[in-house]
Amino acid sequence: MKRFSQTAQDRYYTILLFLAILIIAATLRSPITSVGPLIPFIREDLGVSNTIVGFVNTLPLLAFGLFSPFIPGISRKTGMEIMLLIAMIVLSTGIIFRSLGGTSMLLTGTVLLGLGIAVGNVLMPGLIKLSFPYRVGVMTGLYSVSMNVFGALASGVSVPIASLEMFTWRNSMQVWALFSLIAVVILILRLPEIRSSNKKVPGKVKSQPSTPLYKSKIAWAVTLFMGFQSFIPYSLFTWLPDILISKGFDESEAGWLMAIYQVGLIPATFIVPIIAAKMQSQRLIAFLSGLLFFFGLLGVSFTSSNAIVLFLILAGIGAGTTFSLAMMFFVLRTNTVAESSQLSGMAQSVGYMIAALGPILLGSIAEWTQGWSIPLVLLMIVSLCISLFGLVAGKDQKVSQSMQSQKTT
Repeated sequence: MKRFSQTAQDRYYTILLFLAILIIAATLRSPITSVGPLIPFIREDLGVSNTIVGFVNTLPLLAFGLFSPFIPGISRKTGMEIMLLIAMIVLSTGIIFRSLGGTSMLLTGTVLLGLGIAVGNVLMPGLIKLSFPYRVGVMTGLYSVSMNVFGALASGVSVPIASLEMFTWRNSMQVWALFSLIAVVILILRLPEIRSSNKKVPGKVKSQPSTPLYKSKIAWAVTLFMGFQSFIPYSLFTWLPDILISKGFDESEAGWLMAIYQVGLIPATFIVPIIAAKMQSQRLIAFLSGLLFFFGLLGVSFTSSNAIVLFLILAGIGAGTTFSLAMMFFVLRTNTVAESSQLSGMAQSVGYMIAALGPILLGSIAEWTQGWSIPLVLLMIVSLCISLFGLVAGKDQKVSQSMQSQKTT
């Protein structure tokens, strides 16, 4: 009877962990993707330029880049789930705070939510590897699907919510705090399991010597693959609605078209991790993922009719494939959970600093050139870089092996 009770309790905590992973995933994109369709409202209400608006989606990326290197070390002391609990509280605070006042509060709240999301970005691949070691591909797929489903939903419903009577763009952004608050509740329910000293606690990583990953060619390839694959989506999250409006679509249509772009991510984010986990080398799929991005963006550049939907979906498939591979590389290119978190921290630190250039750079170029042609060409060049770095990152080799082979040559 006692054994049955213990089994039921273990199942209860496992279900909570599974739900926590899915709900946390839902919070990692929606606070950012909800902003792009609302930019015309924000720009009009606050009277700000494209450069300032670009900062709204650049600041989270800077927070990712600057804070990510410290996350693995802190989590080794607190445990992954305790740190995720704190992160979800900070994220909820940031989402609510950014919509309460003027430009300064908007930017301050954005930094806070960026810090919260950074913790989720870095720790989730390691938590999945530790908690579901025999289901890494499936769990990474479900995690990615949840992230992108809610990211797409946030893009699509932001303008309709803001257009409701008695609602504004501020309320539309506040809605997404609901998911981070639910995540807080679930993680609090898991506290007895997290604090238990009688068993191995999921999310508690023993301190291990750090591997000097900056010496590994594979680690740098994964990092640059991560950076360039993030550069395009976060640029599009900010400016795709404006690009579509310049082609004759209205704000609501632009929001839903942006959601359609993200719908293209969803099947790829579920299927690709499962396929990648069964492949010895992911070089071919990584190379093709950049080309999907390229041809999708090429079509968007030259299409102003409803046929643009097809190219947005193609670009979305490219985005879903590259993102899923980046998440899988943190697991597939490492030997331990600690090494996985370390590679995740390095790749997301440098990678998101690269991605942070996107929203401001594209907005400034568009303002300077009075159009979106050159920014779209820049995104196509970046997509080709993704293919090239994917050829190296996709090699069947661990980062530690990469460093050893470099020493012997």
